[in-house]
Amino acid sequence: MNSALRHLAPDITHRLELRAGPTPRDIRHGLFQALGLPGEPPARPIEFDTLLKEALAEEFRVLVCDEAQWMKKTGFEFWRHLWDDKRTNIAVIFAGGDGCYKVLRREPMLASRIFIWQEFTRMSKDEVRETIPAFHPVWADVDTALIDAIDKQAAHGSFRNWANITTHILAGMKKLDLKKVDEDLVRWVYSKIGGM
Repeated sequence: MNSALRHLAPDITHRLELRAGPTPRDIRHGLFQALGLPGEPPARPIEFDTLLKEALAEEFRVLVCDEAQWMKKTGFEFWRHLWDDKRTNIAVIFAGGDGCYKVLRREPMLASRIFIWQEFTRMSKDEVRETIPAFHPVWADVDTALIDAIDKQAAHGSFRNWANITTHILAGMKKLDLKKVDEDLVRWVYSKIGGM
């Protein structure tokens, strides 16, 4: 999702950092910060909502609400309230981990407005073999058996894990002045990431 948004909408994407179980108040303040609105946030909800709606009507924006599985009904209702306003020009992306789909489906008024449901699952062994060498040049010439071993021992088909491992591989190559990935480097990375 982050990679696609960096490519498709780098200048209009705003990510909200919200605590678990955010209230409408939390969402208001998160939007205020994410949009970089000037001054102090309004004290009264009706004034705050008016300010947000005016800002969200100025231009099209993509709003990313991560960890949506923690959202409660009042939070979803607030998002729906913003999206349903005829003046606002927004797309809202709800991203989350385990249980996110079930949480979103429990809110029929919100679920009926969701345009696309996208599930990201773990990559199969064949997908790892195809994707990872294309993902970053550091993996292009690495033996398939080593890629299989890394996936089995640490990445577990998760692209997020592969991105983390790749970052550590690149740092290790620089630190150790290496030109290619080998088993010793992989063990060094494992010592840094532990518990994967």
